[in-house]
Amino acid sequence: MIKMEEGFIVSNKIRKAIFLEVASGEKSLSRIMRKHHLIEHAARNAIEELEQHGLIEKKEDGYELTEEGIKIFNKLRELESL
Repeated sequence: MIKMEEGFIVSNKIRKAIFLEVASGEKSLSRIMRKHHLIEHAARNAIEELEQHGLIEKKEDGYELTEEGIKIFNKLRELESL
């Protein structure tokens, strides 16, 4: 069963793309935007939303999943929702 945070990620293709890229180790938002051909404003909004929900955090060397983000990623993989 998908819960609120999982649904928050999978319900928006930009949030989902950014979340998956960060989960796979990509730390640069600009590389994610280029790879997925995302509009900068939309990508920045999506990453801010993911940060506000405590799923992604910005470090000195770029973005990475929080502990909660890792838990959600593992749940989504188990549910095969990715």
